[in-house]
Amino acid sequence: MPKRRKNPKNLVKAKSVSANTSSASLKKPRLDPRERQLSRFYEPLVLLYTLGSTRGEHTATTLPPDENICELPLEELRRRFLSELAYVCDYDKGGDTVTAIGLESTPQRYVFWVGANTSPQKRIVPFLEALLAKLRGISSAATSKVQEEADNIAIECIKFGTPRIKKYRQLLNPLLKRCQGNLAKSQSEEMTGLAEWLKKLEDLQRKPTSLCRFAYDSRKSEFMRLLTTLSVEPPYKSSRDAIHITFGLVRHYIGRLGHHIRAVKALASCASRLADILYSFKVCSISTPAKSTSPPPVDGKTRLDSIIVRMLPAGSLDLERYQQALAEMDVKYQLSRRFLDNYTNPNFLPRVHAEIQVLEHFHRNKLHFADDDRYIACSKSACFCCLLYFRHHPEQFVEPASHRKIYLNWRPPDLDAVCDTISQNFQRDILNSMTRDIRREALHQIGQKMAPPAWHPDSVTGITESVRQEKKIELGADVGEASALTGGSDIFDYGSVSDDSGVDHLRVGDDGDSPRCSGQVNLQLEPAFVWADCESDSDQEGGAPL
Repeated sequence: MPKRRKNPKNLVKAKSVSANTSSASLKKPRLDPRERQLSRFYEPLVLLYTLGSTRGEHTATTLPPDENICELPLEELRRRFLSELAYVCDYDKGGDTVTAIGLESTPQRYVFWVGANTSPQKRIVPFLEALLAKLRGISSAATSKVQEEADNIAIECIKFGTPRIKKYRQLLNPLLKRCQGNLAKSQSEEMTGLAEWLKKLEDLQRKPTSLCRFAYDSRKSEFMRLLTTLSVEPPYKSSRDAIHITFGLVRHYIGRLGHHIRAVKALASCASRLADILYSFKVCSISTPAKSTSPPPVDGKTRLDSIIVRMLPAGSLDLERYQQALAEMDVKYQLSRRFLDNYTNPNFLPRVHAEIQVLEHFHRNKLHFADDDRYIACSKSACFCCLLYFRHHPEQFVEPASHRKIYLNWRPPDLDAVCDTISQNFQRDILNSMTRDIRREALHQIGQKMAPPAWHPDSVTGITESVRQEKKIELGADVGEASALTGGSDIFDYGSVSDDSGVDHLRVGDDGDSPRCSGQVNLQLEPAFVWADCESDSDQEGGAPL
């Protein structure tokens, strides 16, 4: 039987990785404490990302029907108001303009503190100041004038968010054509009606305000319900470009477009009960920290067989079991190569996410939240790392809704130069807790050799019943929701994909490579490891938080 030929590209890449690591001694200690701790954080994080970037279902708060907003308790009403403000400030798609807002109460006025993934000073702050001034006018306007003013605000918000709407439109257009082609095969009156309705949507593509209005007005229509039905995965195994996924994404993007109108309606409804906040306010921006040059460099210890030792307590009896399971997965899915590809990716430039900027600004400056409600609104659900940072912060901020997806462009805030020792120890404790959770989840998946949870979009559709409904619908391809790191993430393809080398691969692609199996990870199922507080970093002694 002739030998299979090796892929030359893989061989070159493997040699390159080997050259990068062979120059460093496997026994050379990591002497810098900060670099050592960041290595211990990023190594299991990149491993977990390689095993599957989606770590569970959305943990989003269910939105109340629009007509019931005024009846919300004041705290919930204020949170909804801040969340919708953050949403309309996020004017583009892709992550750079993600906006977070915290509301400070002072004796003189309320202060809206704004953080963003790129500086909010030039565009977001002036827009928010103008928007709040208009909402102040609505809060004191006669009831008959509220709807007219809200419509004018909607036009301004859609104009400001044109870059985002254009991208939704670009993603939606080819999906509409595919759905119409599929529906044309049916003689059903119901399907013909749906095709005509989708054609109306297509005709509005060049009219952003009309497009968003049509999407909002259609949110509870029979056609949207029909799209929900057509989005359900069939009982037989289907491919990632199956038509039910296309119908599901059409419904998703219609919901996102309609949310521009819904957000403004919610803001107008909240304004009358928040007149005290709008009477005297100030908008301030938080300086956006620079992106990090890279995670700690690769050295002789940046290998899976070495990392797995540091992920377990010293002398763990489970080490051999995990090493064997990881070795099997490595042979089958080439985890080592994919891990190093992710870790050394030139686009791996971690930054402090917007909600973490606001959190640390309030904490560092000892600012007082309005009504002592430690809530930070964000235009996008929190990523997996932001969720863990909030969860383990000692100040007990309100835990945000999260899409539970890992983005490798995350980094912790900069240390405070004024009180470096206190801040360093403070951040150390948070990162240790985060690292412990990340290790547990990775070890659980490795030990069980299980599939990661199924992929889903970062955002929910934005229709009242969507959070519940979308747990029943497994959406697939959404190139617009691809990983911020590489435009794609490494996720399991549960069919066997072989190349000429005869090796099964973890398929690398965009977020459209949707797994067909949801392996929910329960962190409480892990063995009760004792995480000793030591500074060992050797391959032999096991690992523990710094």
